[in-house]
Amino acid sequence: HEHLPGIRVASGSLGQGLSVALGVAQAKKLDKDDHLVYILMGDGELQEGQVWEAAMYAAHFGVDNLIATVDYNGQQIDGPTTEVMDLKNLKAKWEAFGWEVIETKKGNDLSSVLEGLEKAKSLTGKGKPVMNLLYTEMGYGVDFMVGTHKWHGSPPSDEQLADALGQLEETLGDY
Repeated sequence: HEHLPGIRVASGSLGQGLSVALGVAQAKKLDKDDHLVYILMGDGELQEGQVWEAAMYAAHFGVDNLIATVDYNGQQIDGPTTEVMDLKNLKAKWEAFGWEVIETKKGNDLSSVLEGLEKAKSLTGKGKPVMNLLYTEMGYGVDFMVGTHKWHGSPPSDEQLADALGQLEETLGDY
């Protein structure tokens, strides 16, 4: 926690993060604290039932100081989400659950990510939680990692790491 201020829970694939974020967001409302609560989830995580229970709860109780972002890259540790358990139309699902939904189409572009978060912030406080679908490409900028789940839970060798960092330096430049 000392190296990542503000990070309270790393819940991962169990799908518990949204429930925790809801608890924090509601506590802030009760404390008259106007700060926003942010949560980042992976698209594979959305296959957990607890996420959808939390989604219903957030909309029903108007938890409108919450911005959830889904890293929507279509990959998870066991393969493409379409093969493991297809998520279908996530925008329609979140809207059907009563959320305000935005889409950030260039999720590997930092300026687009920041624009998306600013747009999401502008939608808070209006009675609905906000979902930001962030379309990304896993392994972006590294030719042997891009578009595959293979590297999701596997570290590169020292040689592969040096190669990847060199490619990222060329690809990302000023970031």
